[in-house]
Order: sequence, then structure tokens, then C-alpha cells
Amino acid sequence: MNARPSPGKSKATRSRKVDRVPPLADLSPSSRSNAIPFRFASLRRDWYISNEALSRAVRQTIQKQKRYRFEGFPRQWIPVFEWFGVEWSQSIRPLDFIPLFSDSSEEDIVRLVDSARANYSLRLLAESTSALDPVVSDLLYIVDHSSCSANLADREASEIAEAVSLRKRRLYLTSWQSYGRPSVLSLEREAMRIRPTASVAVALPCSLARPYDRSKTHKRLYAALKEHGHELSGMHRVVLTGLGVLPEELWTASEVLTYDTGVPDVYRLLRLSRAYFRQAQYEMVFDCLQFKPYNEILTILHREGVIQQLQPFTP
Repeated sequence: MNARPSPGKSKATRSRKVDRVPPLADLSPSSRSNAIPFRFASLRRDWYISNEALSRAVRQTIQKQKRYRFEGFPRQWIPVFEWFGVEWSQSIRPLDFIPLFSDSSEEDIVRLVDSARANYSLRLLAESTSALDPVVSDLLYIVDHSSCSANLADREASEIAEAVSLRKRRLYLTSWQSYGRPSVLSLEREAMRIRPTASVAVALPCSLARPYDRSKTHKRLYAALKEHGHELSGMHRVVLTGLGVLPEELWTASEVLTYDTGVPDVYRLLRLSRAYFRQAQYEMVFDCLQFKPYNEILTILHREGVIQQLQPFTP
């Protein structure tokens, strides 16, 4: 293996020696010495960029197939390692300048992580970090979609539960990586389990007020539909939003009550909509959406034959 040049040998770039075991790791003190060192300096550049070896090691550690301690990695990895609950030690400064991390010591980043954890925002910090480094971003996506951890799901569930109790929006969908959260992937699966309560669906926009049916937008649309002879009792209500395809049975879910979309992934919503409407097999779908890309999703599905009849509806 070709050794990767590491600036960590310089006193100016290495912090004091710290062995960090995140709380999520849940390891007994006697077992901590058994970790296998996974050294940043041992990674060839092409292996690092491809994210094969590193993502595999993180995934194996999460799934308890092996147990690695990640040594000498640049400091932008600290929030991600902490979120996944894997051990790390002896971080170094980023190889290239990265805002915040290049100007912060290891101790500064650890304090930032601890503050995020205390405020139920550690996942948000990991996602924010991923925006600064494409390799970090790629790993977060790979591990999110290739591993399943009850500990991670429980941690994020506690973050969302805290947001609900405070009536705060804490599930921020602000990047591609946001959609890999355990709660979001779980909600996608739950939506596919819903079976239509009517042969006619009405596709509705999201709203600031939650649950959606309490919003002024929905009440206005309901009144307009009724004026045109369409009774809601004969329709299955479905919201299309950045979070996903949300049948009315999911409108009181914690994730739905606390999300806020900054960066909608239109292709993802097309994929989810195709899967949902294909299994739902509505005879008619009324389109009450107010965002052109989402209108186009329904038009595409109608053209593909996934939606049998599509009726645009404008109050």
C-alpha cells in the first residue's frame, strides 16, 4: 500500500493526542483497547476519493461486524464520526482550507459537537459539514443508504421528539444528505404501506401550518372543491412536498410536523411519486398543486400511464 503523505507529522497541524469514544458507541471501558486502527495516512488518494474502503469500515463498525478506530483524519470528519458513533483519535487540520475547521482546534470542534448533541442537532451538524467536503458528503450518503442502525434511528427519533415537544421545526431538509436521515427513509417506507381509501385522489400542496388540514391553504382548496361538486369524503388526500409523498394518514407523524424544506429534490420526489401512484392505482387524480415542478411530476406520471386520469384544478 502506498502511504498517503500526512501533514499530521507536523506539530503545527496535529492537536494533542485524544481518543474519542462518542456516547453512541456504547462500549465498555474494558473493550475500548480492542479497536482496529484505521489510519488516514494509510489511505491511498484514489482509495480515499472513491470512498470504498472508508465507507466499508464505517459501515462495518456501525453494524458491529468489526470495530475500527479512525486515526489522524482531518477535523471535518469529527461531526460525521460522532453522528455514526465510531471512535476516532488524533485529528489533523484539513489538507485544503475548509471554513470553520481549518481555523479551529480539535477541542473547538469537540465543543461544537457536544453543544449540537445537547441541543438535539447533531445530525444537522453532520449534514452541514458534508456541504464543505465532497468526500464527507459522499460517505454520508453511502453509509445512510447501506446500513441500518437502531441506535442511530433512536437518536434521530429523540431529536424529532424534542422538536415536537417544543413546537419547533428541527427536521431541516437543506441538502441532498438530508434525505438519507433514518426518519426520512422510514417515512418513505411507511407511505408505501398506505392503501387508498377512495378511487379518487386529490394532490395537495404543503403548508406552513401543520397538520395540513388546519391550514388556510387547505381549507380554501377544500371549499373550492366542494363548490365544484367534489366531496372530500369521496377523495383520498395526498400531499406532495419535499419530504415525500404524504397520504393523509401520515399528516400527524412527528417528521411531518417538524420538517422544513430548503432544497427540494425533485427527481427523488418523481421516483417516490411513481412508486406510490403505481401501487395506489387511483382512477382519477385532481391536481391542486401550486409548484410547477410538482405539477410536471403528475403530468409525467399521467403520460407514463401510472395515473389513469389527471384533472388540473385551480380555485
